[in-house]
Amino acid sequence: MEAKTTKKPQHNEALQVGRFGLVGILNTVVDFVVLNILAATILPKSLVLGSVTIFGTNYTITGLIIAGLISGTIAMINSFIFNMRFTFKARKVDTLHATYFFLFTIIGVYIFRPILLKFFTDVWTWPVLTGEHISTFLHLPLSQLFLERNIALAATILIVLVYNYLVYKYIVFTKDTK
Repeated sequence: MEAKTTKKPQHNEALQVGRFGLVGILNTVVDFVVLNILAATILPKSLVLGSVTIFGTNYTITGLIIAGLISGTIAMINSFIFNMRFTFKARKVDTLHATYFFLFTIIGVYIFRPILLKFFTDVWTWPVLTGEHISTFLHLPLSQLFLERNIALAATILIVLVYNYLVYKYIVFTKDTK
């Protein structure tokens, strides 16, 4: 009689993180393409759409912030579909868990993301400046605006990625959705 082999929990976790990474790459490509098309055409950073005061600090709402919200929304829809079916292999997602997905992802996209984009473009610019120095050193024909929006977005995505994985794994796509 042949013993049935089961995958170790660490192996399953590694595969799941790998699938999440692949979906993340797809989402990132979608996000970057949409953001760059919008920012280069109808929603540039120089377009000022208003301002908002949060905790006594005034923030300017630019075209780049809106472009980031739009591209993030499109990536969020993509993320739901691919994470549900491919990463976490959920057979059924009830209304409650779908609501959790969109609620927690909206927090990441509409709250964390604009704050982080603003932070990386106007407050802590070290990643962007480092990218500009590397680009200059390598003689890459990339504009300062292109580098700024893409490096800021990459840094933002890395932070939100960790948040998303933990929320999806432990709240959204739980054992009762599989």
